[in-house]
Amino acid sequence: MEAIAENKNTSLNHGKIISVRGSVVDVWFENNLPPVYTLLHTGKNKQISIEVLAQLDSQRVRGIALTPTQGLARGTIVETNGKELTVPVGKKIMGRMFDVFGNTIDHLQPLSDIERRNIHQSPPPLSKRSTKSEIFLTGIKAIDILIPLERGGKSGLFGGAGVGKTVLLTEMIHNM
Repeated sequence: MEAIAENKNTSLNHGKIISVRGSVVDVWFENNLPPVYTLLHTGKNKQISIEVLAQLDSQRVRGIALTPTQGLARGTIVETNGKELTVPVGKKIMGRMFDVFGNTIDHLQPLSDIERRNIHQSPPPLSKRSTKSEIFLTGIKAIDILIPLERGGKSGLFGGAGVGKTVLLTEMIHNM
């Protein structure tokens, strides 16, 4: 019984790369075609990750590589455990920096015992979203007084080359 349960947890589905065009990769599976958003691993030490974006037919999927595709070639073996891309969530991630896979890149201690969620989720229902209108304080008096911004709203910043758009945005980030 234990061997059967152990086998279920480690069951991998294997495929073969049939086309690589930049970061777009087509993979052929004999059976058990992975669903859309499934994460595929390939390359030396399985360091290349591909996310399935489309099922082309009953045996082929097309995915986008989330890491550089150097070294990939037709016939390279791909494996998947059927899981999707997840990232850490919660209060512990505040002030930390992560890569696309949710790994810390800020040279601090790695996060342990933290909840991870799938990156592809439905948006919260309208009833759960905030509907109150609130002023977004940038810390720059000219903006806060003359053209106040709404928190969560959108705004555009137009101007010619060299007039200070980047400096202004950098100052807003610094003040927040």
